[in-house]
Amino acid sequence: MLFLLWFKISQPHNLDQRGLMSVWRREAEAALPAVKTGKVKALYKVSGRREVVAVVDVESHEELDELLEGLPIVRELGHSVTVEVHAIHPYENFYELTKKLSS
Repeated sequence: MLFLLWFKISQPHNLDQRGLMSVWRREAEAALPAVKTGKVKALYKVSGRREVVAVVDVESHEELDELLEGLPIVRELGHSVTVEVHAIHPYENFYELTKKLSS
């Protein structure tokens, strides 16, 4: 199951820039190995914003919840992180559906 995850991070008032970057570094140290294993299919930082976009491949909704709750940025910043979750599928599959529905 593929999901598009859009992370929006707000800097807590009690955390300075160095502290925020320290949390973000720990997040990157956890995320980059997941890219190498294939669990994370794509991972991008949105330029000029405190946002990250990821495409993940999980076996179940429960695995997605476990993955999200285990992220350092979610564990450490909690309410300062908003995650938009969108189920996605390959466009080629949609193309096949359009052929079926237009016949």
